[in-house]
Amino acid sequence: MKKIRILIILVTIAAAVYLASISLFAEEEPLLINKAVHAEQTMKEEIMLPDKVLERFIYLDQLSIDASSVILLNAETGHIIFEKNSHMSLPTASMSKMMTELLVLEAIDEQQINWNTPIKISEYASYISGQPGFASVHLQEGQVYTVKQLFDAMAIHSANGAAIALAEAVSGSEQSFVKEMNTRAEQLDLSDTSFVNSTGLSNTDLDAYFSVGTANDTNRMSAADVAMLAQYLITTYPDILQVVNQSELLFENQVFTNTNWLLPETTDPVTDYQGVDGLKTGYTEEAGYCFTGTVEQQGVRLISVVMGTSSIESRFIETEKLYQQAFAQYLPRR
Repeated sequence: MKKIRILIILVTIAAAVYLASISLFAEEEPLLINKAVHAEQTMKEEIMLPDKVLERFIYLDQLSIDASSVILLNAETGHIIFEKNSHMSLPTASMSKMMTELLVLEAIDEQQINWNTPIKISEYASYISGQPGFASVHLQEGQVYTVKQLFDAMAIHSANGAAIALAEAVSGSEQSFVKEMNTRAEQLDLSDTSFVNSTGLSNTDLDAYFSVGTANDTNRMSAADVAMLAQYLITTYPDILQVVNQSELLFENQVFTNTNWLLPETTDPVTDYQGVDGLKTGYTEEAGYCFTGTVEQQGVRLISVVMGTSSIESRFIETEKLYQQAFAQYLPRR
């Protein structure tokens, strides 16, 4: 009898445990389903939002761009959308002024200089600014300009003399400044980059003033490195876009146009593109026509680099092809 009573107790306990386990799983399973349903509903809501940009890791492989080297990337994620010979180190021309801009902005951050710091123009800066055929605002030797005046001239009109004057103000000489440019390039992991001056001109253009490398040297970067530099510059100092998107520069009562013809505010009949707000053009005989662009539409910002195009117009026409194809994939259809 005692054995029967023990057996009944064991059976009762086993039944209770079984029922409890069923109840537990019955409570847990709907919670898991509810989370999945909620996640699905959230995803659907995000897709249905008209202004919501869908994240797509697109790659354009059926695109022909007439340039020696090309890259297009998402400025926020760094995802490469298109590339062609993007790690080939080529003459960079004035696109290398983006490194000069970066070092000037960092010097301001470190309080070495400020926007109102006066800069006296050297013989070297004045000589280069007076050379025909160079992008220039004419700078008189011995005359004083502010950092802001020279920075705007460099960023908007690609003024070479202004870049030299800023380099001398930051580092004491262009030679020392170039050393800083190369050190910064290493820190940013720009492995296909080498600088010999602050402007992007060929050393032969600098005559007796060149101080780094040989007379035949020039600044060299790959399209990938240029894009990485541009991404770092506008991410770290986004206000620079408020400078480089200006269609004109007023300098000592003279009006100079922005060299970026893709800006929507320009009156150039060839092309402009909505959302473009930077970044830097370049040209030398060695480099051909080059352009680093950035554009934003519906919350998507792209950075493009084209190097070695055949004409002043083609660098913008080829860039527009990149933007049109990318945004056709990136932006949600309405």
